[in-house]
Amino acid sequence: MRDGTTGPIRKSETFWGKIRDKKRKGENTWDNARFVLADVPLDYHEVKRILPWAMRPSNPPMATLFIAHYTGVSFPLFPYHEAALLIHVRTPLGTGIHCCWMIVDDDTALILGRELLGYPKKMGVFKFNEEKDTVRASVSRRGTQVISIEGIRAPKETAPQPVFNCKTFNIGGMGQFFAVNPVWMFRPREVIHEYYRADIKLTLNDSDYDPISRLVAGEPQNGRIVVMDIPGDSSYMVPVGLAGPKWFSNTFNLRFR
Repeated sequence: MRDGTTGPIRKSETFWGKIRDKKRKGENTWDNARFVLADVPLDYHEVKRILPWAMRPSNPPMATLFIAHYTGVSFPLFPYHEAALLIHVRTPLGTGIHCCWMIVDDDTALILGRELLGYPKKMGVFKFNEEKDTVRASVSRRGTQVISIEGIRAPKETAPQPVFNCKTFNIGGMGQFFAVNPVWMFRPREVIHEYYRADIKLTLNDSDYDPISRLVAGEPQNGRIVVMDIPGDSSYMVPVGLAGPKWFSNTFNLRFR
């Protein structure tokens, strides 16, 4: 029974049915997503301890840090913000990225990201303002402004680098079992519309609940401001390993506090 009526719910009315219908129509899950990003050097020893077995930092150790405003999203999401630290990693299956920390301000986005794709999402408070050629964004949690980014647009790129369209190695998601979790490899798709180099001013504040500043070991590089669509599916998604209790203990603050 639903809303005073009887009878089974049609497949087209379920979550996956609506997502499938949007794919058939060629619609994206995220339209006009707006990002301010920078690459940051990492402390090798700090980042090595939070990676699972067989996953190593890039040489030199780097990560991509971003804050995003998803302005146009499809069922079951509403417009929301997101911030993340994506570690560049080397694995036996090739190079890629691993998301060790992610913040959102929408509970549905949090649940879907954690349960389906292993993104370690937590809730936070965002500011995201665009004025002419400048983007100012920040994210705060538990009384601390964890990240503040100011990006000033430079010339537009005609051959942009991928943002998410690379091998992604996440832990948890489907099949997670608290202290023992699968490692998933997948490759999101994206359609980039605008891609600008940017001068970046980055401020990180230490927090026991979000200790990402302890991982970063230098000034931001490769700043950019990007506008793109994200179809919401991936080229593949396969389990490639397991992360055990030691990884769980070393990443607890980043993922759960």
